[in-house]
Amino acid sequence: EALTVAEGAADNGARAAEEAVEAVVRGMGLEADVRVEPGDGETDLQVVVDGAGTSALVGRGGETIDALQYLVAQIASRAAGGERRRVALDADGYRARRAAALAELADRAAHEAVEHGEEIELDVMTPHDRRIVHMALKDRTDVITRSEGDEGRRRIIVEPADG
Repeated sequence: EALTVAEGAADNGARAAEEAVEAVVRGMGLEADVRVEPGDGETDLQVVVDGAGTSALVGRGGETIDALQYLVAQIASRAAGGERRRVALDADGYRARRAAALAELADRAAHEAVEHGEEIELDVMTPHDRRIVHMALKDRTDVITRSEGDEGRRRIIVEPADG
């Protein structure tokens, strides 16, 4: 088990995030490396877990990793003196696979909307997942996307553009 806080990410929040994730990894009996790196602009910290069996951290539909990411962000924020820390947590390459699957879903929905000339309603998604879908279709001129519903039950509507 390697603990690694990358240069540029080393502060109380980063160390607290690393320790929290390492405790979960150990508690689950996993042999994994936990790395904390500077964020990508959208986030302050990137926490990456690599090793055998780390897919257990993802859980069904990403529910476990999303919940753990939320907790780690809260822990990092408190350790950083209450300053809000945006944390991205990834295990077993889940985030990249999820982004690719959402981009593919967006493309299929756009094709269907244009082909049938009607709105396509996607399933309820997290704000992060909705953003990926909106961004995947933002450069297309043949469709428009919008989010509808109350928070916690928001979904994306993909519809043909007028004209």
